[in-house]
Amino acid sequence: MAMSKKEPLYIRVVKQLREEIKKGLYAVGDLLPTEEELIKRFNMSRTTIRSAISVLEKEGYILKKQGKGTIVKEQRIAQNYNFLSSFTETFAEKGLIIETDNISVALLSPPQSVKSALEIQNSEKVYLVQRIKKLEGQPICFMRNYLLAKYVPKLEKNIDELKKIGLYQLLEEVYRVKIDRAVDTITTYLSGPLETEVLQLNENVALFRNMRTTYLVSGEAFENVISVIRGDVYEYKIYLQGRPRKHI
Repeated sequence: MAMSKKEPLYIRVVKQLREEIKKGLYAVGDLLPTEEELIKRFNMSRTTIRSAISVLEKEGYILKKQGKGTIVKEQRIAQNYNFLSSFTETFAEKGLIIETDNISVALLSPPQSVKSALEIQNSEKVYLVQRIKKLEGQPICFMRNYLLAKYVPKLEKNIDELKKIGLYQLLEEVYRVKIDRAVDTITTYLSGPLETEVLQLNENVALFRNMRTTYLVSGEAFENVISVIRGDVYEYKIYLQGRPRKHI
């Protein structure tokens, strides 16, 4: 019988400091203890402590500033709006793994709002994909995707694969769907009873409501999405360049 590998020492430090940051023992803007203090506290080598600090920095929990020390950062994941990416891909870029829970896939006739968004004129069916996204066991997003069924036949058979990878990756790799662009409408509001239950919130939390219509390279509207995302862990970052042309 093969023996399990022992957890590296620096990972123990990472887990302890990460948990303390999450619990608020170190507030945003606070300095973490110095290397010397951490060496004494954990009774570990400088190399081990530096490895742990490096991991926390890559995960976005801290920021090392020359001459100041190691500072605790605001814990929000930013989605850059200079390219089109999925929720899962955004977190993966930060080295974080998103879990998919309570997933369901159903073939149905779209509601009128979706018909309008996708410009459906007939009795065309759509797949409704609903799921909760979790980070380290904590629900942070509820998503409802409506997809034109003709492009994703038998989508319900790919639920297991959808749990492993993001929806856009599944569409590209399994169905060869070529997504070209999307239009997002983002609003904010405070959570109500439904969101409090679904996202397991203890009190009113600011939420993002993102309504997206996605288009194929052919120009056809293919997907309509409604995402409800916790504003205390997520943000949008928009890339802007240049000034509008002035009309003379």
